[in-house]
Amino acid sequence: MKNFLVSSLTLILSFSTTSILAEQNMNHDDMKKMAPKMETSDQQITHSAIGTVTKVDISSKKVTLAHEPIESLSWPAMTMGFSVKDETSLNKLKVGETVDFEFKKAEQGYVITEVK
Repeated sequence: MKNFLVSSLTLILSFSTTSILAEQNMNHDDMKKMAPKMETSDQQITHSAIGTVTKVDISSKKVTLAHEPIESLSWPAMTMGFSVKDETSLNKLKVGETVDFEFKKAEQGYVITEVK
């Protein structure tokens, strides 16, 4: 029953989205054009934050942090995964530890460039 409800809801939302795009004479390509393009300067901006390590995944070269709000990006506090520039820094991170870190936007997500 639960799977049926989830499937039904997914189908309804799919039709709703398609209807909205049709009303606005938009298609998938139009939506792609609306997506903000990443400028080279976006990759050069360094953001600073404080977060608590919730997971270290050495095999995927990522760390998950529950970070405080990040004003430079207008982000609220949240938990998210970050790639790391220096894989050896993963060995120094411990779950439950609070760290100051710096990161930059990359082609696919955000990359931690320094952990203090």
